[in-house]
Order: sequence, then structure tokens, then C-alpha cells
Amino acid sequence: MPQDFSFQSLCGYSFKGQDLTGADFSHSDIRGTDFSNTLLCNAKFTDAKAGVPLHYRLGLVIISLLLSAISGLTAVLTAVFTGYLLFPYSISSDNFLASVIVLLIFVLFLTIAIRKGLQAAFGTVLIAGALLGTIMGTMTGTVAGVAAGAVTATLTVTIVAVMTAVLTTVLAMAGTVAGLVAGVVAIAANLAGARVGATIGIMAGKAAIEVLNNTGTIPGAKLSAVTGATNAAMAGTLAGSLLAAYLAWRALAKEPKFAWIRKIAITFAAMGGTNFRGADLTDADFSHSTLPSTNLRGATLTRTLWHKTQKLDCAILDNTILASSKIRDLLVIGNGRRKSYVGANLRGVNLMYADLSYANLRQADLSEATLKKALLESANLTEVQAIATNFTGAKLTGACIENWNIDAKTQLNEVECRFIYLEETPQSGANNRERRPHSGEFQPGEFTKLFQKVLDTIDLIFRNGVDWKAFCTAFKQMQVENEGIELAIRDIEHKGDGIIVIKVDVPANTDKAKIDTDFYQKYELALKAIEEKYQAELKSRDEQITIYRQHHQELTELAQILASRPVNTRPFQTEQKSVDSKLVTLKFSQSDLRTNFPVTLQIGTEKNRPVVECTGELPPASDILNFYDQWKSAYRRSINVGYRLDVPETQVTNVSRQEFLSDCYESAQNLKIKLNQWLNSEQFRPVKEELLATLNTSDSIRLLLQTENDLWRIPWHLWDFFDRYPQAEVALSTSIYKSIDKSIFPQPKVKILAILGDTTGIDVQKDRRMLEQLPDVAVTFLVEPQRKQLNDQLWAQPWKIFFFAGHSASSAESQTGRIAINPTESLTIPELEYGLKQAIAQGLELAIFNSCDGLGLAANLADLHIPQMIIMREPVPDRVAQEFLKYFLEAFSGGKSLMAAVRQAREKLQGIEDEFPCASWLPVIFQNPAEVPRTWEEFRRI
Repeated sequence: MPQDFSFQSLCGYSFKGQDLTGADFSHSDIRGTDFSNTLLCNAKFTDAKAGVPLHYRLGLVIISLLLSAISGLTAVLTAVFTGYLLFPYSISSDNFLASVIVLLIFVLFLTIAIRKGLQAAFGTVLIAGALLGTIMGTMTGTVAGVAAGAVTATLTVTIVAVMTAVLTTVLAMAGTVAGLVAGVVAIAANLAGARVGATIGIMAGKAAIEVLNNTGTIPGAKLSAVTGATNAAMAGTLAGSLLAAYLAWRALAKEPKFAWIRKIAITFAAMGGTNFRGADLTDADFSHSTLPSTNLRGATLTRTLWHKTQKLDCAILDNTILASSKIRDLLVIGNGRRKSYVGANLRGVNLMYADLSYANLRQADLSEATLKKALLESANLTEVQAIATNFTGAKLTGACIENWNIDAKTQLNEVECRFIYLEETPQSGANNRERRPHSGEFQPGEFTKLFQKVLDTIDLIFRNGVDWKAFCTAFKQMQVENEGIELAIRDIEHKGDGIIVIKVDVPANTDKAKIDTDFYQKYELALKAIEEKYQAELKSRDEQITIYRQHHQELTELAQILASRPVNTRPFQTEQKSVDSKLVTLKFSQSDLRTNFPVTLQIGTEKNRPVVECTGELPPASDILNFYDQWKSAYRRSINVGYRLDVPETQVTNVSRQEFLSDCYESAQNLKIKLNQWLNSEQFRPVKEELLATLNTSDSIRLLLQTENDLWRIPWHLWDFFDRYPQAEVALSTSIYKSIDKSIFPQPKVKILAILGDTTGIDVQKDRRMLEQLPDVAVTFLVEPQRKQLNDQLWAQPWKIFFFAGHSASSAESQTGRIAINPTESLTIPELEYGLKQAIAQGLELAIFNSCDGLGLAANLADLHIPQMIIMREPVPDRVAQEFLKYFLEAFSGGKSLMAAVRQAREKLQGIEDEFPCASWLPVIFQNPAEVPRTWEEFRRI
């Protein structure tokens, strides 16, 4: 249990080397207490009084007075005695010139000391004393007189100058421990000592002259000279005392050129004061304490709180962060608003509740510091080191965090932030800085979720590009050898000049150095093995060496190009733009989720062959379809409005609907979690890592899933891959497909055949109005047509879009779909097979079934190899169908690609999911892999 010393008098106590973790010394008297090398983590010293005990202060004052008196006595005695010995040989009977010259030297000393400091004054008066003393000595007309004059003047001013320096330090020390009164008394003692020194100097000088002359009498000229020397020495002492008082006052006022005097004074004053030398004061609290004459040299001050601490500038602060007056003031006052701390060492400081709004902290080191509840609004945190920094509850709205360095120990809990900037200066324009979010504001807690790093990372640095084959080999070996340690690629960054950094997530407390060293060794071995393989293949075929080298260079450049596209998952990294749309194909060799099955990944650009291919495997997941069935059942029970299903399954009451809605949301979340667990499995990791390594988050991506009916039912858009790649959308297809030769009929307008089928309980007139409002269209409407009428229109002319609105349904196994073309008649796709084949051969590009349960329709139309289809996977409420059609047609006719238009329209449906749960799940794209999706403009040209 922590010890309690609060409100106690502990003067002179020794706690040296003890463990006083968490001890309470608040309001205690700790003057003269020894805490050297003591463990004082989390100790409390609030309102404590430290420094020198009273008896020790009195002793220091007495010492100061004695030193003052001795300095005055010594200076004048020496000057007068010297005058007895030397002045008679250096001046005429008129001693006025000698006195003036000595006083002029003191004036010179005084002026330079005030302006430049004591160091400069010493050198100047030594030279001036020798020079002017020589001039004074020439008055005698003898060589001895010249020498005597030079020695006398120089020695006199030197002694008084030394006295001034000593007195300045003594006065500073007296002022530190006892204030102004002690300084005045010290000056008086100095002058008294000078008077005594003059008397003793005269007596000693007379005795010396009598001995030297052997006459017993002293010539009048010598007495006159000694009188001049005495007057000069006393005048110099008085001037020196006044100068010393001024310099001591400037030193105590923290003037930089007298800092050394202040430092000496504080060091003397702290002898016998409170001693924290070498103590561990981590997380200690000194708020509102008084700390004059306290020794903190070499103490550990990590997160120590100094709020409103007094007299901290009168403590010994060597080798601590407090040695900087600017940082000391920040820690004591807590106000750094609009101030600059560029590159400052703020490691381990305690800035709880500090105001650092608009402060410039660029490249500052804030590691291990605490800024809990600190105000950092609009602060510049560019390139700050914030390793293990505590920002809990800090206000960061408007701050710039470009390239800040945080780690898993950095705490961002409860940070208040409405928006953040990701670059220090705008590239163009005053309001063009990279901002997150791009528009609007963060909701509570969103900043922490986006920017808090979860795992530690290892940076694998490659300075001449990456050989991806060697990298994959080495990385897989590392995963095998470090089984039990999860290693995953976080992101790949291109730093320029061929430097590529691959960040690998590792769990905390992992031996990162060992993993780093082992990887590079395996990478070099893999490179060597690849090189040897190529050399062996080319042996005896020298004519192929040139081709090989060219091919190898192309591969290297391709690898560098792929690596140069950042795939950094951090939300604040600026991505490079991709020029071509990407086609990503996942081929599932089977659809039986009860066993493992292989998956083949191909990545390329539209209209070109794949440049990347790899294989992976997915584990059994038969329960996914069970989760889907649970969601499907809950979804259908939650619908209590008209929807476009041929035969409604259920009807519910308003009383029960809230319960059904809750079940629907819960089962949807369970399905999403299960799906992502499956797709993040270890067997599938090679495929996912290849996706991350090759694709850019800004790429426009068409993700094509070639599989069979069972896997069509899975809501693939819930895969977290699509969170990472906002320009990607998924489309389904069969594993059997082919391209159809089509006739080209250039048309000025997009021809649409729109079937408005059975409208019982629904409103399809809104669908009609939306089609009619499209630009550059020619729409033919068939309202509740007969079978022959529909068939004839399919043959009659070339169509680009086939549209159906009404009721539809699919069989339980989604093998067959049926559309209700009028209230009494429904048709399957096979019953329209020949007419649809003719329409496809004449250029039909897109079929839209804005009706319920369309998976069976998609299965039948896929057999006819139609290029594109849009269907609804489940029963669709009438309003949802209308809203989707509106959003899709606006985006598609406005210039977006088919994939981008469907994703945007689908995601916009989330706005009505409070009334229509999972509305954004319903639209699904089916595509023929042999065809490239056309744009609206291309519909008009072909």
C-alpha cells in the first residue's frame, strides 16, 4: 500500500534508494530531503515545499557575506600595497593622471561587462591596463617607470575585475537563497572589507618602504602616490560593487549572457537542498509545488506533471527535458497556443489539458507523452513521433497529421475530432488540403476506428525494386517456419528512386529483428535459386542470352510498376490513379461447400489477357447457406408492402413487423460475419494477398465470379474486399460461356423494349416515366402483352436493352425463372428462347428484370450467352424497385460504367433500409465473361 507523508515536515530526511511508488507527499515540507536514486513512480508532491532548510540558508548567507568582505579587503589591500612599491617610479609629483587613468579603465570594464558580459570585459581591461599603464609610466622618463606603470595599472584593475566577478556570483547566490536584503548586506560587507584592506595595505606598504630605504622615513612623494592609489582602489571597489550588483540582478533576471553566473549561483544554493538526483519520477505529480534550490539532475521525468509548479527555474535541471526554458514554460503554464515547437524534444512530457491549438509541432518527438484531454485543434502534427503517446480525450479537429508515426501503443480512445487534414500545405489553392472525411464530419468514435493501428509492423525495405516471385517464396517459408505467429501484408508503398517498403503485420511482443533478418536471408536465397534456374535453362543456348536479358528486364520493370502503385490500407494515404479498368476473375471449380475446393485468380485489364494468375483454396463452409436461408426467411417475413413477386409467400401484421425487422438485421449481420471469416481463411490467403499486392484502391475493378447456382445466392458484396476498393463491383457468371457474333446496327438512339407485365398490387407507371425521361432513347412499351405480341417484338428490330417490370419468381433451386406478362399468363425464358437469341444476335446488350426473385431468370438467360443482366436476388418491394431504377438510370446514362452505376445505385438504397431492410442486397449483376460491358454512349454508337 502506498505510504502517506502528506502534511508532514520531512526536512533533512533521507529516503535515498528506497521504493516509494505511489507515495503521497502533498503539502509536505521536503526542504533538504534526500530522494536521490529513489523510486517515486506515481508519487504525489502537489503543494509540497522543497529547497534549502532555514539553517542552511543562513549558513549560505553568512558565507556570502564573508566572501564579499574578503574580496573587497583583498582587492584594495593588494592595490594599495602595490602602489607603495611601484607608484613612486611611475608618476610625477602630480598624481592626478594616475588616478584618472585607473578610473577610466574601470569605466571601460563597466561598459563592456554590461554590454558584452564579464568574459569580454576581462580580456579588454587587461589589454587596456597594460597599454594605459605604460603611457602613465612614461611620465617618469625612465625604463623602470614604464614597466612599473604597466604592472601597477594592469594588476590593480585585474584584481578589482576578479573581485567584481566573485562578488557578482556571491550576490547572485545570496539573492537566490535570501533575496534582495542579503544582496545589499553583501555589498556593504564588500565595502567594509575594502576599507579594512586600504588600512592594512597602507601599513604594510609603509613597513616595506622603510625596510627597502633603510631610512625609517617615507618620502612625501610616496605618501602622495599611496594616497592616489588608495583613492583609486576605493573608487574601483565602489564601482565594482555597484557593477556586481547590476550583473547579479541581470543574471537572476535570466539574461542569456550572464547565464553562467546564474547557473553557478543555483548550484551553490542547491547544496543542501532537496535532492532528486537519479530518482525515477515517472507519472509523479508536482502540480502547485515550490521547487527552488532542488537538484533534478539525471532524474527520470516521464509524464511527470509540472502544472503551476513554482521556482522550477531555480532548480538544477541538467540532463532533463526541463533544461529548455521554452519547454519548461509550456509544462508549467500549459499554454502553447499558436507557438512553435518545430523539432522539439517533448518525449515523455505530461501535457494533460494543455492548450496547443494552432501550435506548430512539426517533427516534434511526442513519444510516450500524455496529451489526455489536450486541446490540439488546428495543430500541425506533421511527421511527429507519437509512439506510445496517450491522446485519450484530446481534441484534434482540424489538426494536420501528415506522415505522423503512431504504433499499437498509441492511445486514441475518445478522441474528439470532426475532421482532419492529411497534408501540411495545399498543393493548389488555400482550401485544397487533403481532408478526411472528404465532406461532412466524423461521427463520434469514427476517427479512432480509422486511424488506430491494431498490430505492430515490420518494414521490409527493397532499394532496387522487388522480385515478386522470390518475395512470395520467402514469405511463404516465413509463414511455415513461424507457425503460430500471424504474418500478414498490411500495405506496399513506393517511396521513389526504386525504393519499395512492404509493411507486414506481426503480433505484439514478436521478435521483429529475428523475423526481419530471417526474411532477407530467405529472399536472397530465393533470388539466387531463380537466377541459377534461368542460367541452367539458357546453358548451351548463347544466342538466347540477349532475349533472356531483355525479357528479365521487362519482368523487373513490370514488377516495379506493380509495386509502384500504393496499396496502403491507411485511409489517409493519397493513392495514385489507375489508367485502365481492371478485370479480376475468381474461378470456383465446384459449388459444393461441404468440401475444400480450389479457386483460381486471374487479374488483367479489360480487353487484354490476364497478367497475373494464382491458385488458392477455400475450406468447407456449408453453414454459410444455412445462414443465408435464415436471413432469407427473416427478410421475407419483414416485408409487409406490395412487392414484385408472382405469388406472395407471407403476410405479416404491423404488430409483428418490428420483431421481424429485428430478426432480419440480426441474421444479416451474422451472415456477413460468417462470410468474411470464410474469405479470410488461411487457405485463401495467397489469393487475397495477390489481390492486395496487385490492385490499387483507386482502380475501377470488375470482379467476376465464375461459379454455379449454389454460390450465386451468397451476397458477395459483403466481402470486406469491397470496403477496401470503393471502385469495385461484383458480377456473377457461369463457368461455360461463349461470345456471340452480332450484327452491328448503328443507331442515333438507344432502343429499349420495355415489358410492363402484370401490375396487380404494384405501380409500374413510375418505371415507365423514368425510361421515357432518358436522353437519346426510343422506348417501345408492351403493357400486359400476350405471348405472341412479345415474341414478335423480339424479332422485329434490333434492341439494346430488354426491360421487364412486374411480377416474377424462381423455382426453389433457382434453376428456372418465370415472368408474369399479364394477369393470366406467365412465361419462362426457354419459352422465349428463339426470340431472345434473335435479339442477342442483333445486338441486345443488357437485360434488366426489375422484379422479384430473379436468380432463375439469370440462370436461363446465361445459357443464351446474353452479355449483361441485372436482376433482384429476392422479393423486392415496389418502392425499392423504383428507387433502384431511378438511381441506376441516372448514373448509367450520366456516363458511369455499368458496374459503377449498379454499385452506386445499390448503395444509395441504404437510405431506405430503416423501412426496407437489406434493400442494398437485392440488385445483382450477371455477365458473359466473353463480353466487355458497354457504356451508355457505346449503346448509341453500335
